[in-house]
Amino acid sequence: MRWLLLDIASAFNNVYSGWILWNLFLAFIPLVLSFSLFRRQALPKGWFLASWLVVGLIGVAGLLPRISRVLQGWANIAGEGGVATQLRLLWLVGVVVLAAVLSVRIFKRQQTAKGWLWWVGLVMFFAFLPNAPYVLTDIIHLIRGTSSGQIPVWVIALVFIPIHTAAIVLGFEAYVISILNLVSYLKQYGAKALILPMELLIHALCALGIYLGRFLRFNSWDLVVDPTGVLADTLDILTSRRPVAVIFVTFVILASFYWLMKQITLGLKLRIRYARQGIDVLD
Repeated sequence: MRWLLLDIASAFNNVYSGWILWNLFLAFIPLVLSFSLFRRQALPKGWFLASWLVVGLIGVAGLLPRISRVLQGWANIAGEGGVATQLRLLWLVGVVVLAAVLSVRIFKRQQTAKGWLWWVGLVMFFAFLPNAPYVLTDIIHLIRGTSSGQIPVWVIALVFIPIHTAAIVLGFEAYVISILNLVSYLKQYGAKALILPMELLIHALCALGIYLGRFLRFNSWDLVVDPTGVLADTLDILTSRRPVAVIFVTFVILASFYWLMKQITLGLKLRIRYARQGIDVLD
């Protein structure tokens, strides 16, 4: 039994290095923010605070395998590009704390209040939202794990594939629920005509964000740390044929998967409502 656990632990240390929990952590941030901004009444205060606690624990668990990289980053501060490295590391910690504090503050305010906190929270919501569907591209980790030749086949089949699939489903479901919370908000304020255009626009922006993250290695906090670099590279790829084609294909995939998961999510919600009312859906 011990050698089984050692094989699994070795595989994760050599291939995954905490990416699963870390990427889920980033995907869950806009999910919790969406409840604070758009559907506060749907989540009791206790559950809301518990959600942030769970998200924080996931983030800590995902960061632990990256500690060596963080320490190396601090060690390189004195070298070339040290200021940028320092800002990235500080922002990495500070942005999550800021998101949690803003979310709690917004959650405690009256529903009709739309002060500067709400608008800052909205900006952070859209900045972090691409991290949720980004998990679709993390299939590269599965490919890397299966092609390395260092991991037993049984670990790939019984551990990597199930965990990888669960991570993708959970991350993308966070994306779906986040948008559905925004849809509910638009309906509440009589803006049903904006729902479809808003959904399509979000898919397009997230497709762009995924490209910036996967191929150019930008993160959400680069919008603050290096806004000019993000803008310059964005304009560059939007004027290049191949990046635009990749972004378009990503948009189609996001829109298709979103529609499918949306139907499943709403169906499950309706099924739960029927169960609470004692209605048998087969009748």
